[in-house]
Amino acid sequence: MNRRTLPALTALATATTLLLTACGGESPEADEKIPGAGESSAEASASASAGEKADAIDRPEMKFPKDFKMTWDVATPSDPDEAAAVNDARNYMEATFHAVTEQDPEDSAYKFYVVPLSQAQQYAKETAEAIVERGWTVTGELRHSNVQVRKGKSKKLITVSFCQNESEAFSKEVKTGKVLKDQGSEKPYYAYTVLMEKSASIDGLWQAKAASATKGAAQCA
Repeated sequence: MNRRTLPALTALATATTLLLTACGGESPEADEKIPGAGESSAEASASASAGEKADAIDRPEMKFPKDFKMTWDVATPSDPDEAAAVNDARNYMEATFHAVTEQDPEDSAYKFYVVPLSQAQQYAKETAEAIVERGWTVTGELRHSNVQVRKGKSKKLITVSFCQNESEAFSKEVKTGKVLKDQGSEKPYYAYTVLMEKSASIDGLWQAKAASATKGAAQCA
């Protein structure tokens, strides 16, 4: 978001930047696998199977107003688990802002995409509260790119990182419809990291366990 329009979200993304190691030592390591070339036809078949599982999930419906959208420049990983984790990290982010457009910090959509009572659930709720309590919603476009995936030592954990460009997204007063564009930040981009955990109860679903953001990260400039 335009940093002038969402000062509380700025505080969340900086002061609340939490290390993934706070979640039981589950942070990614430097030598962990990053998806690349060399996948076999069997792996491709497994990826297709994972896609079918993901499609079969009864997911919450999310629709944004016509004046707001979240776009993603991302190639689907060939590894089935990585592909599912990336897809649901995206769903987690979109569900967080769905809570904003619905003006409901307790929105059930983001709760579907988080590990219950996790830091990621708190992060989503507080992000929505910071905007909604000021009588604001969101408008414009949030753009995402540079998506990276890292597998942890545990097969149940995958870290998804990406950039978010907020230069074309702003807060809007709900009552008046006024778009707050003044005094934008010189660095309206963030590096996000979301730790995803394989759901124990829903086949094919990955849920956010922890989330953090760094303002003005060089890799996102």
